[in-house]
This record gives sequence, structure tokens and C-alpha cells, in this order.
Amino acid sequence: MAGGSINEMRRRNRKIVLQEIVFNAPASRSQISKNTGLTGAAVSRITRELIDVGLISEGKTVEVKGQVGRRNVRLELADNGAYVLGIALTANSQSISIGNSKGEIVAQRRMEGLVLENPAVVVEQISRAANKMIQSANIELGRVVGCGIAVGGVVDPDSGVLIRSDPLEWYDLPLASMFHDSLGLPVRLEGRAVALLMTEHKRNSAKAKENVVLISNGLWVGGAIMLDGNIVKGQSNMIGQIGHFAVNGNQKQCVCGRKGCLDATASGLAILDQLQHIELPASMKPGDRLRALSENSNLSNPEINQAFMQAGRNMGYAVDALLSMLDPEQILLTGATHRQEKYIEGIRETLTTLRPGQSDWPVKVSRVTSDQSAIWLGLNAFVFSTSLNIDQLKAA
Repeated sequence: MAGGSINEMRRRNRKIVLQEIVFNAPASRSQISKNTGLTGAAVSRITRELIDVGLISEGKTVEVKGQVGRRNVRLELADNGAYVLGIALTANSQSISIGNSKGEIVAQRRMEGLVLENPAVVVEQISRAANKMIQSANIELGRVVGCGIAVGGVVDPDSGVLIRSDPLEWYDLPLASMFHDSLGLPVRLEGRAVALLMTEHKRNSAKAKENVVLISNGLWVGGAIMLDGNIVKGQSNMIGQIGHFAVNGNQKQCVCGRKGCLDATASGLAILDQLQHIELPASMKPGDRLRALSENSNLSNPEINQAFMQAGRNMGYAVDALLSMLDPEQILLTGATHRQEKYIEGIRETLTTLRPGQSDWPVKVSRVTSDQSAIWLGLNAFVFSTSLNIDQLKAA
């Protein structure tokens, strides 16, 4: 019992030290000790262990004004200390990435021609391709410590079950265990929107913010919510699924049977439906078609501009409601649809109408991709956490 408590404490302290190096660099041993409350001896022991397994390395000396005696040496993550797989599964993109412990993608493959009607076959195909990628990248298998999966849908992260993904038409699927059995790696499964929000909160514009809403809009609309520093899920893990928020007065019917839902009036698919007569190569997948229309040759086609702008106006009502109900520090907009200039202009037009005299709304377009979020999901779960398998890295 005592031994178990000691091991747990060591895992916890190792996590604290690693996170200090990752998120508050440059970090010296004395700075880590000061910021975390751990003793200098404990920090020295932990950092020596992490150096010995190749996870961190010593970098440049940190100059501290007025300091005498031994100089502080900056500690940083090593490029090749540990790796994770990142798998993105959305309606318009399926991909595999390998990321190093710095979150850099060192290898990537877009998966074409997957038989989405058969999830078991998809898992097998992706796992086979992932193992080939690891071999081709000359990465020691023992240094691949886990896999993060960002999927477009509603997820129960505790059980690893994909509850529902309407875009993929997958329901009640034990996706984490399926990939675990196929890859032989621990797996962390999350909904795409939650994975994007977690990445923004750890690494980018939402860092240090406690109340953040993310709206994802590629082909379909989804979302995630963080309140007081915690991702909120709801009783059925359904919080954030705002695709069926209805825009008042809009009569366009949604697949759910209601009228005016964002999925029917503001999503990428809604825009594609409105612009289906625009000539593009017939072989283009919906996601590629949406990206092509978003680029719109420097916004030269007024019909395309108007379609995106009207969809943005519809989304503006949802943004206004979220600002009023949740009082977030930031609302992040992510996905191909949100990256179109006229779409954002439409959102701002609605907010200007609903909130006259105000122009400083905390609304920002996020550039984090599904691939990056899957990598950081894996890193946060299996490297910068108590789940880090230090013995595996020692043996590698």
C-alpha cells in the first residue's frame, strides 16, 4: 500500500515537472522548484531521470540578474524522447500523424478510400498504415507511448465509446478499445471539438483562460465548452452539440426534422447545398469542395461571397446567445467554414445589429487543425501525465 502511494506521488511529481518544462519554458531546475513547491532535491532527481530516458535535455544557460554561484541551465523537451500517434476521423478528413514530444508532426498520411460503412475495417486499415509509418520514420517502437483520436461526434471519454457520429454514421462504438486492440497502444478518445478546445487551452490563444467556448464548423457544426477551467459534458456527454440551435424565423428544414437549425442554415453542408450549381470537378469530395469555395479566387465571386455571408449571419445568432448565457472570456471559431472571410463578416454583422455600440466581442478564429489536436490529445494523456510509462522509455 505504502509502495503504491510512493509510486503515485512520483508519477504526480514527474507530471508536474514535465508540464512546467512544456508550458512555462524556459525552465531551470530552480525555477521549477520555485513554481511548483517541490524541493530542489526532488526536482534534480526527477529531471535526471527524464534526461536519462531521453525525454528532456539541457539547453542554454538562463542568465538571472544578480545571481551568484551555479548558473541555471534551461531544460527543454528532446525531439526524439517520445512519440504519439494522432488519428483524426471527421466527415471530410481521415488522417494519421506521428508527433514528437514537442507536438511537432514528423510524419503524416491522409487516408483515402476508407470504407466508412464498416468501422472495423477502418480501424484495421488505419492501424496497418500507422505501423508502416512508424517503421518508415525509423522510430523505435518503444518510444511510441500512446495514441490520441479526435473524432467528429459525441464521445464518452471515460469509457472510450463513440456515442454517435451522424457525419460518419457510427453509433455506440467502443472505438478506443478497438484501436487499442489493433495498435497495441493505450488510446485516448475525444470528440473533435473538445480536442481542439483542449489544445487551444494548453498551447494557444486560450491559454490561462478558464471560460472558453469553441464552435467547430467544417461540414457540420459542433462545439465544446469550458467553464471555470473544466470541460463540461452534461448528463449524456451532449453539451456543445449546437448544430441544432435553431435560428428564429428561418424555415429551412434540418435532417433532424426541425426548421432553422445551424446544420441546415450555417454549416459547410448548408453552403454546399446552396452552391451546388457552381462548377467544380465532379470527383471532389464535399470537404475539398468546401475548401475550394472558401478560397473563392480571392473572394471574386459575389454569389459565393453572399452564401458564406448569409450563413455567417445565421451563426451570429448562436454566438450572441452563447455570449449572453455563458459570459465566456473567449469564443473560438474553428473549421474550414469559419476560415472564410465573408463568413466571419456575416457573424460580425449580426452581432453589430444585436449589440449596438459594441465591437470588442471576444471572438477569435482558431487555426488549430484536427491533426494537431489529436497529437496534443495523445501527449497530454500519455506523456505530460501520470500515465507516462517511464519504464517503457528506459527499455527503448
